[in-house]
Amino acid sequence: MKSLQSTPIKLPQWLTDAILEGEPVEGVLNKRHENRTISALYCMIEQGGNTSDTISAQVYNVSPRGLGMITRRSLAPGQWIQLSPGDGSDGVPVRAVVVYCTQTVQGYKVGCSYQSG
Repeated sequence: MKSLQSTPIKLPQWLTDAILEGEPVEGVLNKRHENRTISALYCMIEQGGNTSDTISAQVYNVSPRGLGMITRRSLAPGQWIQLSPGDGSDGVPVRAVVVYCTQTVQGYKVGCSYQSG
């Protein structure tokens, strides 16, 4: 069974479910603090508290400390964002900070870390 003991913040249920239901990433050198799981999760990103500037993202891996996703728009490292479930449910949003953003063929590969507050 997967453990969420070292989670730095209390995660909302939609993220906890994604971690527990995902498939472990294997064969990839894990440079992060936590093991990651592959996810089919979609989320909505709210930038700077502006609900009119919301974009969708496809999550490709998730862990108790952060997630990786593909977006159609670039996000700046250090930028604060709010993540919500992309399935239309009323899941509790989580605050995060963008750690990296790299342009790829699919869009922008963005990594973020959950933050309290």
